[in-house]
Amino acid sequence: MIISQSWRIIGRSAILLILLLSFLSGPLLADKKMLRVSSETAHIYLDPDKNSPVVATVKKGALLTLRHTRKFKRVWNQVIFTSEESGTKAGYVHDSDVERLFVVTNIATLYEEDKQEKQFREARWGMSKEEVIRLEGAPDQMVELGELEMMMYQERIKEMDCFIEYIFEKDRLIKGKYNFVVKHEYKNDYFRDYKKVKEYLAEVHGKPPLDNINWLNPQYKEDYSKWGFALSLGHLEYNSLWSYQKTEIQLRLYGENEHIKLEAEYKEVESEEKKQETETLLKFKLSSLLK
Repeated sequence: MIISQSWRIIGRSAILLILLLSFLSGPLLADKKMLRVSSETAHIYLDPDKNSPVVATVKKGALLTLRHTRKFKRVWNQVIFTSEESGTKAGYVHDSDVERLFVVTNIATLYEEDKQEKQFREARWGMSKEEVIRLEGAPDQMVELGELEMMMYQERIKEMDCFIEYIFEKDRLIKGKYNFVVKHEYKNDYFRDYKKVKEYLAEVHGKPPLDNINWLNPQYKEDYSKWGFALSLGHLEYNSLWSYQKTEIQLRLYGENEHIKLEAEYKEVESEEKKQETETLLKFKLSSLLK
């Protein structure tokens, strides 16, 4: 009798708990994920870019439906909203103009996403162009490099203009690059830029195991005031190298024809298993040719 009453109490408590959770979940756990405009006004753009045409301007407190939980270019939310003039529309709103009205409940999914290795920015080696566009938005430029394709974006990093380049082979991401666009009248100032980028990379990946200053022609080696000039001629080169998560990073400061370049290149490093497969395939092709 006592056991039966205990089970009834437990059953009633469980039912009350389920009802309470259902009541509290309401909009927070609904399928539709909503954003609320927190700025006085917010522009909604056609593309995830402030230079893109403005689709609409909404006021503080307006509710927007989030289409994807993943952000575009890290700071843009793709949303759907209703306009009195033209009905339902879609566009992009900047993260700084909105606040979330939902909580993330799928802890397991988030944990799995966090575990996935990210080799270049938010991307992983092997991603297709379409997958990278989902992360970064439409590229500013597309370039064909023989059998390779490159998608280019423009950004400002460490107070320097920069081209961000995604390089694909057969629609598979194999390389990424930061190409810094800087120009100094006094050429020794480029060493300061190199140091700034190297310190930035060291914050993320630690001290570079390889950090070299290479003199290809020692003509100006004894006169530091002319090192920048030597750099522009290709006499001098700075290199730093990191390796992590199937990725090799090379930071280079070098010159040619009196033009100085600063770039950080990320590239996929083949696993030992993949190297052996490639070597086996090459040997097979070679033996077929020799027959």
